[in-house]
Amino acid sequence: MIIEKINTLCIQNGTNLTALCKEITGSSGNLPTWKKDRIRPEWLRQICLKFNISSDYLLELPEADTKHTHLPVFEQDALLRFKRLNTDYQIKTLSYMIDLYEKQEANNLCNSKKIDEESVTADEPLRKTGTDSLGK
Repeated sequence: MIIEKINTLCIQNGTNLTALCKEITGSSGNLPTWKKDRIRPEWLRQICLKFNISSDYLLELPEADTKHTHLPVFEQDALLRFKRLNTDYQIKTLSYMIDLYEKQEANNLCNSKKIDEESVTADEPLRKTGTDSLGK
């Protein structure tokens, strides 16, 4: 049923059917007709645009282009924009993403080393003075 797929999309995107129905139709009173799979074409179109999905997905028709409906809307939007880039810009974008990821991992590694060094330094005076009785 269409309503089940719409409900799943709502949950994935942090909303609910009542709020979506009110946003799309102007009234949550249309929800009972939605639950009977009677959704006007213009409402169906607005739902598809809101969640960046194909109506084929909701109608369970074969899709020409695979949609990533399991992803949050902002990630779906990023993928759609990426696909619209020409090949040169796609390569540059991927390269930039890899650079950002490597910088992030390097920062994470540095931060974890600092934490390890600080914990060793903090324990060191206790061991030297013999005031650390926990190990005895």
